[in-house]
Amino acid sequence: MQKYLQLCGYARRKADIIIFSGRIKVNNKVVKEPWYEVKNSDVVSLDNQKLTSNNFEYYALHKPKGYVTTLYDPKEKKTIKEFFKDKPLKVAGRLDKDATGVLILTNDGELINILTSAKYRVKKVYIVKVKGKINFKELLTLKKGIWDNGEFLRLEYFEILDVGFNYSTVKVEMIKGKKHEVKRLFKNINHEVLELKRISHGPIDISFVPNPGDIKEIKGKLLKKLLKLKERKA
Repeated sequence: MQKYLQLCGYARRKADIIIFSGRIKVNNKVVKEPWYEVKNSDVVSLDNQKLTSNNFEYYALHKPKGYVTTLYDPKEKKTIKEFFKDKPLKVAGRLDKDATGVLILTNDGELINILTSAKYRVKKVYIVKVKGKINFKELLTLKKGIWDNGEFLRLEYFEILDVGFNYSTVKVEMIKGKKHEVKRLFKNINHEVLELKRISHGPIDISFVPNPGDIKEIKGKLLKKLLKLKERKA
């Protein structure tokens, strides 16, 4: 049963919790044993909703500003769950409430792990607008890496796009995805982040969901590119 739920996109620990809580039924009978052997003819349901192994879904969302990247938060009125209320999806990684851009949503637990774990080196690309005039030397410091609160942070790549009177716009690539990582990096060189937009995560580009609030199923050639990331785990 545990492996069956993993095929449905649930992580192993989460699968155990679901099973032990009595939410799983097989042929309308509650099953609480993770080792229960599921047969091909069995009808498996979670909270009385039929499950199908390998029934994965893949979506991209352009997160608007002002929404928190969580499925439920009693302290927040706006969560990204608003955009896919009827779908049992999880988000691969996070964006700050004031940030915008690409989020990948899926029930494929294995893919979420690959998209969010630094060891698989899936790139996330951002456009960052910061306060003040920035220079190459400052950004080179961030590319070499800094220590902040016991964590090593660094830019994988940077490109200065624009330098105005009291602001700068920079394109950066990240791998790790630590909490508030981009903001912490630029704060280290005394440049406050004014705007932050993720323009791509792996092969999923902002052009696929160009407008804030856009949500679109990932299919065809683009889905093949996304699933090809799983080969990194082999």
